[in-house]
Amino acid sequence: MESLSALALAVASAALGMWAMVVRRNLVWKLLGLNVASGGGILFLVALSHRTGARPPIVGLGPGPAADALPQALVLTAIVIHFATLALALALVIVLTEHRHTQDSRKLEER
Repeated sequence: MESLSALALAVASAALGMWAMVVRRNLVWKLLGLNVASGGGILFLVALSHRTGARPPIVGLGPGPAADALPQALVLTAIVIHFATLALALALVIVLTEHRHTQDSRKLEER
């Protein structure tokens, strides 16, 4: 049941992030929506990799199903890459704001 609620929360946050990217006109709000949508995708991967009753994948802990370490590694890599791209995007928005004096996406498309 826990993984089902985590899946629902992941889909809801991804949908909320996509909605913010489509509806909002400010570039910073669009990046925040991208951040929320990416968090939903990461939570979705974590929820899918959940195995009930799994033990840590350490040799010598005994019999039984072991947790898969690959999804954990992929999620950690996704978090680091997401943080780096978000920082780069925010730096680009700052430069764009200094040059164009606006963060409104519709006004930026007109020029």
